[in-house]
Amino acid sequence: MSNPHDALFKAVLGSPEHARGALQTVMPPVLAESLDWATLARCQGNFIDTALREHLTDVLLSVAWRGGGGGEALVYVLFEHQSTCDRSMAFRLLRYTVRIWERWAAEHPDWKTLPLVLPVVLYHDDAPWSAALSFDALLDVPGSLRPWIEPYLVRFSYLVDDLSEIPDEQLRARAAMTALTQLAMLCFKHGRRGTSFVDLFSRWADLLRNVIGARNGREAFAQVMKYIADVTGDRDQFEELQSFAGRELGPEAKDIVMTVAEQLRQEGEQKGRQEGRQEGRQEGRQEGKQELLVRQLHKRFAGQVTAEVEQRVAAASVEQLQVWGDRVLSAATLAELLAD
Repeated sequence: MSNPHDALFKAVLGSPEHARGALQTVMPPVLAESLDWATLARCQGNFIDTALREHLTDVLLSVAWRGGGGGEALVYVLFEHQSTCDRSMAFRLLRYTVRIWERWAAEHPDWKTLPLVLPVVLYHDDAPWSAALSFDALLDVPGSLRPWIEPYLVRFSYLVDDLSEIPDEQLRARAAMTALTQLAMLCFKHGRRGTSFVDLFSRWADLLRNVIGARNGREAFAQVMKYIADVTGDRDQFEELQSFAGRELGPEAKDIVMTVAEQLRQEGEQKGRQEGRQEGRQEGRQEGKQELLVRQLHKRFAGQVTAEVEQRVAAASVEQLQVWGDRVLSAATLAELLAD
Protein backbone atom coordinates (compact mmCIF):
# COMPACT_ATOMS: atom_id res chain seq x y z
CA MET A 1 0.00 0.00 0.00
CA SER A 2 1.33 3.46 -0.85
CA ASN A 3 2.28 5.90 1.87
CA PRO A 4 -0.79 8.02 2.84
CA HIS A 5 1.23 11.27 2.65
CA ASP A 6 2.40 10.28 -0.82
CA ALA A 7 -1.13 9.43 -1.95
CA LEU A 8 -2.61 12.74 -0.80
CA PHE A 9 0.30 14.71 -2.23
CA LYS A 10 -0.11 13.15 -5.68
CA ALA A 11 -3.89 13.54 -5.59
CA VAL A 12 -3.69 17.25 -4.74
CA LEU A 13 -0.35 18.76 -5.77
CA GLY A 14 -0.06 16.45 -8.76
CA SER A 15 -2.84 18.53 -10.30
CA PRO A 16 -1.78 21.84 -11.92
CA GLU A 17 -5.00 23.43 -10.63
CA HIS A 18 -3.92 22.87 -7.03
CA ALA A 19 -0.13 22.97 -7.48
CA ARG A 20 -0.29 26.45 -9.02
CA GLY A 21 -1.10 28.31 -5.81
CA ALA A 22 1.33 26.28 -3.71
CA LEU A 23 4.23 27.06 -6.08
CA GLN A 24 3.32 30.74 -6.47
CA THR A 25 3.35 31.07 -2.69
CA VAL A 26 6.79 29.57 -2.07
CA MET A 27 8.63 31.13 -5.02
CA PRO A 28 10.28 34.57 -4.85
CA PRO A 29 7.66 37.12 -6.06
CA VAL A 30 9.77 38.34 -9.00
CA LEU A 31 10.08 34.78 -10.28
CA ALA A 32 6.44 33.94 -9.71
CA GLU A 33 5.42 37.06 -11.66
CA SER A 34 7.69 36.08 -14.56
CA LEU A 35 5.92 32.78 -15.22
CA ASP A 36 2.73 32.30 -17.22
CA TRP A 37 0.82 30.18 -14.72
CA ALA A 38 -2.00 29.57 -17.17
CA THR A 39 0.38 27.25 -19.05
CA LEU A 40 1.23 25.10 -16.01
CA ALA A 41 0.92 21.43 -16.95
CA ARG A 42 2.09 18.13 -15.52
CA CYS A 43 4.78 16.39 -17.54
CA GLN A 44 4.11 12.78 -18.37
CA GLY A 45 6.67 10.00 -18.54
CA ASN A 46 9.59 8.77 -16.50
CA PHE A 47 12.11 11.54 -15.95
CA ILE A 48 13.83 9.83 -13.02
CA ASP A 49 15.53 6.45 -13.23
CA THR A 50 14.33 3.47 -11.20
CA ALA A 51 17.02 3.68 -8.52
CA LEU A 52 16.21 7.29 -7.71
CA ARG A 53 12.44 6.85 -7.86
CA GLU A 54 12.70 4.59 -4.80
CA HIS A 55 13.55 7.68 -2.75
CA LEU A 56 11.38 10.25 -4.46
CA THR A 57 7.78 11.25 -4.92
CA ASP A 58 8.19 13.22 -8.11
CA VAL A 59 5.79 15.61 -9.77
CA LEU A 60 7.30 17.41 -12.72
CA LEU A 61 5.42 20.31 -14.24
CA SER A 62 6.21 22.65 -17.11
CA VAL A 63 5.33 26.34 -17.24
CA ALA A 64 6.23 28.93 -19.89
CA TRP A 65 7.95 32.22 -19.21
CA ARG A 66 5.56 35.15 -19.41
CA GLY A 67 5.87 36.57 -22.93
CA GLY A 68 7.56 33.41 -24.19
CA GLY A 69 11.04 34.87 -24.05
CA GLY A 70 12.66 32.10 -22.04
CA GLY A 71 11.32 28.97 -23.64
CA GLU A 72 10.14 26.30 -21.21
CA ALA A 73 10.82 26.20 -17.47
CA LEU A 74 10.54 22.90 -15.67
CA VAL A 75 9.39 23.07 -12.08
CA TYR A 76 10.21 20.01 -10.02
CA VAL A 77 8.08 19.61 -6.89
CA LEU A 78 9.35 17.17 -4.28
CA PHE A 79 7.38 16.04 -1.26
CA GLU A 80 9.63 14.41 1.35
CA HIS A 81 7.95 13.08 4.49
CA GLN A 82 10.79 11.69 6.55
CA SER A 83 10.79 12.14 10.31
CA THR A 84 14.21 13.82 10.12
CA CYS A 85 15.80 16.10 7.56
CA ASP A 86 17.86 14.45 4.87
CA ARG A 87 21.27 16.11 5.01
CA SER A 88 21.99 14.91 1.47
CA MET A 89 18.87 16.52 -0.04
CA ALA A 90 20.83 19.08 -2.07
CA PHE A 91 22.92 16.26 -3.58
CA ARG A 92 19.85 14.15 -4.33
CA LEU A 93 18.03 17.05 -5.98
CA LEU A 94 21.09 17.87 -8.08
CA ARG A 95 21.13 14.28 -9.33
CA TYR A 96 17.41 14.46 -10.17
CA THR A 97 17.92 17.76 -11.99
CA VAL A 98 20.78 16.39 -14.08
CA ARG A 99 18.61 13.45 -15.13
CA ILE A 100 15.83 15.81 -16.17
CA TRP A 101 18.33 17.73 -18.30
CA GLU A 102 19.68 14.49 -19.78
CA ARG A 103 16.18 13.42 -20.78
CA TRP A 104 15.41 16.87 -22.20
CA ALA A 105 18.68 17.00 -24.17
CA ALA A 106 18.02 13.56 -25.64
CA GLU A 107 14.63 14.78 -26.87
CA HIS A 108 16.11 18.08 -28.19
CA PRO A 109 19.36 17.05 -29.92
CA ASP A 110 19.87 20.54 -31.37
CA TRP A 111 19.61 22.29 -28.00
CA LYS A 112 21.70 25.38 -27.30
CA THR A 113 20.44 26.19 -23.79
CA LEU A 114 18.88 24.02 -21.09
CA PRO A 115 15.53 24.78 -19.42
CA LEU A 116 15.46 26.09 -15.87
CA VAL A 117 14.72 23.46 -13.23
CA LEU A 118 13.34 24.68 -9.90
CA PRO A 119 13.29 22.08 -7.12
CA VAL A 120 10.77 22.71 -4.35
CA VAL A 121 10.60 20.64 -1.18
CA LEU A 122 7.32 20.48 0.74
CA TYR A 123 8.19 19.55 4.31
CA HIS A 124 5.86 18.84 7.22
CA ASP A 125 7.58 17.33 10.24
CA ASP A 126 7.47 18.90 13.72
CA ALA A 127 11.13 20.00 13.77
CA PRO A 128 12.16 22.80 11.36
CA TRP A 129 14.10 21.91 8.22
CA SER A 130 17.83 22.00 9.01
CA ALA A 131 19.55 20.40 6.00
CA ALA A 132 21.81 22.53 3.80
CA LEU A 133 19.84 24.40 1.13
CA SER A 134 22.87 24.78 -1.15
CA PHE A 135 24.86 21.97 -2.72
CA ASP A 136 28.21 23.74 -2.34
CA ALA A 137 27.69 23.71 1.45
CA LEU A 138 28.17 19.93 1.27
CA LEU A 139 31.63 20.22 -0.31
CA ASP A 140 34.63 19.72 1.94
CA VAL A 141 36.58 22.89 1.12
CA PRO A 142 38.91 24.66 3.59
CA GLY A 143 37.29 27.93 4.65
CA SER A 144 40.38 29.99 3.90
CA LEU A 145 40.46 28.70 0.32
CA ARG A 146 36.73 28.92 -0.45
CA PRO A 147 36.85 32.50 -1.87
CA TRP A 148 39.48 31.36 -4.39
CA ILE A 149 37.75 28.09 -5.25
CA GLU A 150 34.15 29.36 -5.43
CA PRO A 151 34.25 30.10 -9.19
CA TYR A 152 34.82 26.38 -9.77
CA LEU A 153 32.20 25.04 -7.36
CA VAL A 154 28.82 23.70 -8.40
CA ARG A 155 26.29 26.25 -7.11
CA PHE A 156 22.86 24.72 -6.65
CA SER A 157 20.04 25.58 -4.23
CA TYR A 158 16.43 24.59 -3.72
CA LEU A 159 13.27 26.02 -2.15
CA VAL A 160 11.67 24.63 1.00
CA ASP A 161 8.09 25.14 2.10
CA ASP A 162 8.49 24.25 5.78
CA LEU A 163 5.02 23.72 7.22
CA SER A 164 6.45 23.16 10.71
CA GLU A 165 7.15 26.88 11.02
CA ILE A 166 3.95 28.24 9.47
CA PRO A 167 0.97 28.96 11.77
CA ASP A 168 -2.36 27.56 10.64
CA GLU A 169 -3.71 31.08 10.13
CA GLN A 170 -0.93 31.84 7.64
CA LEU A 171 -1.70 28.68 5.70
CA ARG A 172 -5.34 29.75 5.55
CA ALA A 173 -4.25 33.21 4.40
CA ARG A 174 -2.50 31.88 1.30
CA ALA A 175 -5.09 33.30 -1.06
CA ALA A 176 -3.39 31.91 -4.19
CA MET A 177 -4.05 28.34 -3.05
CA THR A 178 -7.29 26.50 -3.68
CA ALA A 179 -9.39 25.41 -0.71
CA LEU A 180 -8.32 21.81 -1.28
CA THR A 181 -4.63 22.75 -1.27
CA GLN A 182 -5.09 24.68 1.98
CA LEU A 183 -6.87 21.70 3.52
CA ALA A 184 -4.16 19.31 2.34
CA MET A 185 -1.46 21.55 3.84
CA LEU A 186 -3.25 21.56 7.18
CA CYS A 187 -3.57 17.78 7.07
CA PHE A 188 0.11 17.35 6.21
CA LYS A 189 1.09 19.64 9.06
CA HIS A 190 -1.07 17.93 11.69
CA GLY A 191 -1.22 14.37 10.35
CA ARG A 192 1.83 13.21 12.31
CA ARG A 193 1.25 15.22 15.48
CA GLY A 194 -1.64 13.33 17.01
CA THR A 195 -3.87 16.36 16.47
CA SER A 196 -7.59 15.84 16.89
CA PHE A 197 -8.97 16.42 13.42
CA VAL A 198 -12.38 17.04 14.95
CA ASP A 199 -10.98 20.04 16.83
CA LEU A 200 -9.03 21.18 13.75
CA PHE A 201 -12.02 20.95 11.43
CA SER A 202 -14.27 22.64 13.97
CA ARG A 203 -12.08 25.74 13.57
CA TRP A 204 -11.99 25.50 9.77
CA ALA A 205 -15.48 24.19 8.93
CA ASP A 206 -15.87 26.89 6.30
CA LEU A 207 -12.79 25.56 4.51
CA LEU A 208 -14.28 22.06 4.34
CA ARG A 209 -17.51 23.49 2.97
CA ASN A 210 -15.54 25.24 0.23
CA VAL A 211 -13.78 21.98 -0.64
CA ILE A 212 -17.01 20.00 -0.82
CA GLY A 213 -18.71 22.74 -2.86
CA ALA A 214 -15.92 22.91 -5.46
CA ARG A 215 -15.71 20.89 -8.67
CA ASN A 216 -15.07 17.22 -7.82
CA GLY A 217 -15.47 18.25 -4.17
CA ARG A 218 -17.04 14.99 -3.04
CA GLU A 219 -14.09 12.98 -4.34
CA ALA A 220 -11.60 15.47 -2.85
CA PHE A 221 -13.26 15.33 0.58
CA ALA A 222 -13.26 11.52 0.44
CA GLN A 223 -9.52 11.58 -0.39
CA VAL A 224 -8.85 13.75 2.67
CA MET A 225 -10.95 11.48 4.89
CA LYS A 226 -9.04 8.45 3.57
CA TYR A 227 -5.78 10.20 4.45
CA ILE A 228 -6.96 10.83 8.00
CA ALA A 229 -8.07 7.22 8.31
CA ASP A 230 -4.66 6.00 7.16
CA VAL A 231 -2.54 8.29 9.36
CA THR A 232 -4.62 7.91 12.53
CA GLY A 233 -6.28 4.49 12.32
CA ASP A 234 -8.57 5.88 15.04
CA ARG A 235 -12.13 4.54 14.80
CA ASP A 236 -13.31 6.59 17.78
CA GLN A 237 -12.12 9.79 16.12
CA PHE A 238 -13.95 8.77 12.98
CA GLU A 239 -17.20 8.43 14.91
CA GLU A 240 -16.66 11.99 16.16
CA LEU A 241 -15.88 13.14 12.61
CA GLN A 242 -19.07 11.51 11.42
CA SER A 243 -21.12 13.44 13.96
CA PHE A 244 -19.27 16.65 13.12
CA ALA A 245 -19.82 16.17 9.38
CA GLY A 246 -23.54 15.60 9.83
CA ARG A 247 -23.86 18.60 12.10
CA GLU A 248 -21.65 21.13 10.26
CA LEU A 249 -21.24 19.91 6.67
CA GLY A 250 -24.49 18.19 5.75
CA PRO A 251 -25.75 14.65 5.08
CA GLU A 252 -23.59 14.12 1.99
CA ALA A 253 -20.38 14.77 3.94
CA LYS A 254 -21.63 12.53 6.73
CA ASP A 255 -22.20 9.71 4.22
CA ILE A 256 -18.62 10.10 2.93
CA VAL A 257 -17.18 9.86 6.45
CA MET A 258 -19.38 6.82 7.16
CA THR A 259 -18.17 5.15 3.95
CA VAL A 260 -14.50 5.74 4.78
CA ALA A 261 -15.10 4.54 8.37
CA GLU A 262 -16.63 1.33 7.03
CA GLN A 263 -13.64 0.86 4.72
CA LEU A 264 -11.35 1.39 7.71
CA ARG A 265 -13.29 -1.25 9.67
CA GLN A 266 -13.19 -3.75 6.81
CA GLU A 267 -9.48 -3.19 6.23
CA GLY A 268 -8.84 -3.75 9.95
CA GLU A 269 -10.82 -6.99 9.90
CA GLN A 270 -9.04 -8.15 6.75
CA LYS A 271 -5.66 -7.38 8.28
CA GLY A 272 -6.65 -9.29 11.40
CA ARG A 273 -7.69 -12.31 9.32
CA GLN A 274 -4.42 -12.19 7.37
CA GLU A 275 -2.39 -11.96 10.56
CA GLY A 276 -4.41 -14.84 12.01
CA ARG A 277 -3.77 -17.00 8.94
CA GLN A 278 -0.09 -16.11 9.03
CA GLU A 279 0.11 -16.96 12.72
CA GLY A 280 -1.72 -20.21 12.06
CA ARG A 281 0.72 -21.14 9.28
CA GLN A 282 3.61 -20.27 11.58
CA GLU A 283 2.19 -22.49 14.33
CA GLY A 284 1.63 -25.27 11.81
CA ARG A 285 5.21 -25.09 10.59
CA GLN A 286 6.47 -25.10 14.18
CA GLU A 287 4.38 -28.15 15.10
CA GLY A 288 5.61 -29.94 11.99
CA LYS A 289 9.24 -29.24 12.90
CA GLN A 290 8.60 -30.47 16.46
CA GLU A 291 7.06 -33.75 15.28
CA LEU A 292 9.85 -34.34 12.77
CA LEU A 293 12.58 -33.69 15.33
CA VAL A 294 10.99 -36.02 17.90
CA ARG A 295 10.86 -38.82 15.31
CA GLN A 296 14.49 -38.21 14.38
CA LEU A 297 15.56 -38.25 18.02
CA HIS A 298 13.80 -41.55 18.68
CA LYS A 299 15.41 -43.05 15.60
CA ARG A 300 18.91 -41.73 16.36
CA PHE A 301 18.92 -42.09 20.16
CA ALA A 302 16.54 -44.98 20.75
CA GLY A 303 15.58 -45.38 24.40
CA GLN A 304 17.11 -42.06 25.47
CA VAL A 305 14.25 -39.76 24.48
CA THR A 306 12.21 -39.25 27.64
CA ALA A 307 8.95 -37.40 28.18
CA GLU A 308 11.03 -34.50 29.54
CA VAL A 309 12.97 -34.33 26.27
CA GLU A 310 9.75 -34.34 24.25
CA GLN A 311 8.36 -31.52 26.41
CA ARG A 312 11.54 -29.54 25.84
CA VAL A 313 11.13 -29.94 22.08
CA ALA A 314 7.45 -28.93 22.30
CA ALA A 315 8.41 -25.70 24.09
CA ALA A 316 11.24 -24.78 21.72
CA SER A 317 11.10 -21.86 19.28
CA VAL A 318 11.31 -22.29 15.51
CA GLU A 319 14.90 -21.00 15.61
CA GLN A 320 15.91 -23.48 18.32
CA LEU A 321 14.25 -26.36 16.45
CA GLN A 322 16.26 -25.40 13.36
CA VAL A 323 19.52 -25.50 15.35
CA TRP A 324 18.72 -28.90 16.84
CA GLY A 325 17.57 -30.24 13.49
CA ASP A 326 20.92 -29.27 11.95
CA ARG A 327 22.69 -31.31 14.66
CA VAL A 328 20.73 -34.56 14.22
CA LEU A 329 23.39 -36.20 12.04
CA SER A 330 26.49 -34.61 13.56
CA ALA A 331 25.89 -34.71 17.34
CA ALA A 332 27.58 -37.67 19.09
CA THR A 333 25.15 -37.68 22.02
CA LEU A 334 21.64 -36.51 22.78
CA ALA A 335 22.99 -34.05 25.33
CA GLU A 336 25.30 -32.52 22.69
CA LEU A 337 22.41 -32.20 20.25
CA LEU A 338 20.14 -30.45 22.78
CA ALA A 339 22.81 -28.11 24.12
CA ASP A 340 21.71 -24.45 24.05
